[in-house]
Amino acid sequence: MSKCWRLSPTVVAAAAVPLLLAVGAARADPPPVHRSDVEARAIAMFDKADVNHDGVMTREEYHAALAAIVKAKGGTPTAKGWAMVDAQFDAVDQAHSGRIPRAAFVAAALAHTDGADLNHDGTVTPDEARKAASIKRKMLKAQAKAAKATP
Repeated sequence: MSKCWRLSPTVVAAAAVPLLLAVGAARADPPPVHRSDVEARAIAMFDKADVNHDGVMTREEYHAALAAIVKAKGGTPTAKGWAMVDAQFDAVDQAHSGRIPRAAFVAAALAHTDGADLNHDGTVTPDEARKAASIKRKMLKAQAKAAKATP
């Protein structure tokens, strides 16, 4: 099974990294993810990616940060991975300005985590992540079916 993340319950940007990697076998479940850890990682990732420290991450800064992570892990970016990266960036950059403020980046990570935290206890377990991903896949399939049915 190839290593592929649905939209990660950690950080929007961190979700893109495994999609960019061309890697091998499946792994054991990761440990549960706590909301406070997600916030800390989102802040740290944003601060590292925001190379000019203006409090805003551009698409170029986002791409450069993810490319560096992929390279450090010995991976190779793929076209599908970059498409997912751009889709994730666009989902957070709802103003389509090509810029994401720090607060919006962190809020997106937390919102994603909260959506996967099915029992609302502040922790996303591997089982919750799988269930949330299954719900999202079903929703996306239904949306695609409805879009095809609309003339």
